[in-house]
Amino acid sequence: MILSRIRKALTDQNWLSVGIEFVIVVAGVMLAFQVTAWNERRQDDARVGQALAQLQLESEQTIQALRGRIEADAERQAERTLMVRVATTGELAEEDRDSFDRAIAQLMYFSLPPIRQNTYAALEQAGDLALISDPGLIIELTRYQGRVGWIESQHDSFRRGLTEFTDRLSRFIVHLPTEDPRVTRVEVDLERLRSDPSLVSALVQIARMQAIFAHYVVQLEAHTVELCHRLSEETGRACDTGDTE
Repeated sequence: MILSRIRKALTDQNWLSVGIEFVIVVAGVMLAFQVTAWNERRQDDARVGQALAQLQLESEQTIQALRGRIEADAERQAERTLMVRVATTGELAEEDRDSFDRAIAQLMYFSLPPIRQNTYAALEQAGDLALISDPGLIIELTRYQGRVGWIESQHDSFRRGLTEFTDRLSRFIVHLPTEDPRVTRVEVDLERLRSDPSLVSALVQIARMQAIFAHYVVQLEAHTVELCHRLSEETGRACDTGDTE
């Protein structure tokens, strides 16, 4: 309809009418572009808002999981301290036998800290991190991922050190049956273990590595709490760390 009016105005050489119709067409196109851009921005904002809320939820879940790991590490550290003392002195009280055997057996298990980060990975893969309007928040998220990556690299390094040691240690460990066929009881030949000073030294070093890595987990929990509070500033929902007043 507008095109027919423009065609008629050109035929009649009504330049004022042509100009008015042209302005209407341009204004309509520009308005359509603006509406489209506004809708896209609104969709992007909604997507980022949902992602930030999910990032906060995952950080809260990570905090709880890390605190469980920290509590377990603290219990194991007490047993590892006993293990080092027994291995270096050769003195093992009967009431400490189970703790000593369990501490050595647990040296073979060295897992990554429990971290929830699926949403960040999805944002990164989709290239949607740039949609976050606050550059400071992007820096915080990137810095946190850098910490996680560094801890994972340390875990890989420590794990490689454990492999050779646990192969040698297995020669001094006997697995005894229990009433539950799925579970065995570990018993360590302390005399044979102490007959190899290099192995005792390695045992001490592995215990030290375990303690160092446990400290990394404590630091990561503190960093996760900081990130959670930073995300709460964006979502408007307080970070639920599970702390009670």
